Amino acid sequence: MSEYQYYGFQAIDRPLSEDDMQWLRGLSTRAQITTTSFVNVYHWGDFRGDPIKLMERCFDVFVYVANWGCRRFMLRLPRASFDAARAEQYCAEGCVSLRQKKDCVLLEFSRDDEPGEWEEWDDGSGWMASLTGLRGDLSDGDWRCLYLAWLCGIEVNSLPGRATEPPVPSGMKDLSAPLRALVDFLGIDTELIEVAAERSGSRTTEEPSASELNKWIRSLAVAEKDKLLLRIVQGEEPNPRRSLVRRFREAAQSHHATRGDGDSQVRRTVAQLSEAWRQRLDAKERRLAERAEQELERKARAEAQARRKHLEDVASRADAIWKQASVCIAKRTPKGYDRAVELLSDLKDAAVIGNRTEEFDQQLRDLRERHAGKPNLILRLEQAGFAG
Repeated sequence: MSEYQYYGFQAIDRPLSEDDMQWLRGLSTRAQITTTSFVNVYHWGDFRGDPIKLMERCFDVFVYVANWGCRRFMLRLPRASFDAARAEQYCAEGCVSLRQKKDCVLLEFSRDDEPGEWEEWDDGSGWMASLTGLRGDLSDGDWRCLYLAWLCGIEVNSLPGRATEPPVPSGMKDLSAPLRALVDFLGIDTELIEVAAERSGSRTTEEPSASELNKWIRSLAVAEKDKLLLRIVQGEEPNPRRSLVRRFREAAQSHHATRGDGDSQVRRTVAQLSEAWRQRLDAKERRLAERAEQELERKARAEAQARRKHLEDVASRADAIWKQASVCIAKRTPKGYDRAVELLSDLKDAAVIGNRTEEFDQQLRDLRERHAGKPNLILRLEQAGFAG
């Protein structure tokens, strides 16, 4: 297969300006550029632009797919409203990284495998729609995508065994469609996810009541309220309501230390998770082997039953089948001889279950005597075990 690279960028918070579009056109004369997107495909050569710079200046989502096993997915989030320090706990070399820029934070999810390690390869065009929802999840304080990417670090062996896991987000046992898409995009083993999710509680999605919000707002310091209002007025909070509800939930979690956020439990090490994952894979392999063996036994029983039914039918029509074998032999053709041997094999097995082997042996001797002058037939009989 020839070289293939897909670059896709998407703007969400604001459309591209004319200056932005002219700058992008200077980077590629054949890219598909709109006021909210930039898409280009390469079968030779490479993109002249730097995806980091494009994200910092113009876009909120980036997807890259190459047919030699490399995949990248990047999100741009407002620096003022994103807890970068907390997110750094989930960074894992080769799987998830974080860059802090002047006004934004860039989160990159990646996987770089050897060619041929992916069962299927695609052109990359469908991932943007599948993964973009993760940006909204992070804005809502949903950290599951980061934890999944950290788990990918275990799978690719980029984390030291003594390292401890970051906080386990709630809801890991019930992944949304964008999260399942990320699992597929990064190729994360579902057995590893199930092991890690054992300490994850249920995710609360209920909206806070007016009284809860009122109580929380009253608890905020005046200086903090002023700072929040200033960011909103200056446009640093693209979605003020989403940001404030996220802050409320984070404050509630911190206050109540709810089970399932991972902070109230002893953190597992990478080595412990890897061992639990290995044991789970071994158990799965044993279950699959047992099921395969049971299926083979079932098929064998079914075949044996069908064979016995067939032989009972042969026994009931033995005289007619002996005549049919004689007709096949009389054709003096290889196919005729082969068919005659098949019929004789059925007659022999039918004689065994009917306790009539002596009768069969006598009829076989008579047949061999009648056709002793047919060496090709005799050879086939001897090869099939019908010795004289």
